[in-house]
Amino acid sequence: MPYGYLGTTPNQQLNNSGVFSVEEALALKNVGELGGSMEFIAEEDCSGNTTLTFDDIKGAKYDVHFMQFIGVESDSTMYTEIRVSNDGGSSWEDSNYERSVQYGSTSGSYGINASTTADRFSILGYTSEGSAISHYVYLYNLNDSSKLTYITHYAPPTNTWMYLGGGVYTVAEKIDALQVLNSAAASMTKGKVRLYGVKQV
Repeated sequence: MPYGYLGTTPNQQLNNSGVFSVEEALALKNVGELGGSMEFIAEEDCSGNTTLTFDDIKGAKYDVHFMQFIGVESDSTMYTEIRVSNDGGSSWEDSNYERSVQYGSTSGSYGINASTTADRFSILGYTSEGSAISHYVYLYNLNDSSKLTYITHYAPPTNTWMYLGGGVYTVAEKIDALQVLNSAAASMTKGKVRLYGVKQV
């Protein structure tokens, strides 16, 4: 199916692929050929778990993954965290993580939480006992053994705090599984975590 400009093609010096109609964009999205399209990969229920495992991340298909935390609660104060695996989840890497996270509160307090010797990615989406948090993470290069694994994340204000940051796993290797952790090592009581693949064109 050909795609191109709507109406008259403009006279310009630079090449441009044109503007898609709504129908064309929908058709491309439905077959996973539109940049930014997301494919649902898996969902894990937080209830009663201290960790969640995603061991089929479809890394060969996607360079970018999107992880969504929805209404996560715990029976203690916690942050959400992520570790990576290079052996399908048989073991989890516990070194070579770096992070830098900016935080702020409604009271006007701001700062940076950073580490070059971390044992996991700390998302720092804060939730106290009985309160829920929803936030998201992008993960890059998981399946590429020649590149480092990067993340970016954002946790909107919950209990007056917000967090925005990123991190890197400083070993270039193929990552094929992800583990979500509760920093308090206590059971999560509610919520879901969903993993998507993001189509790059």
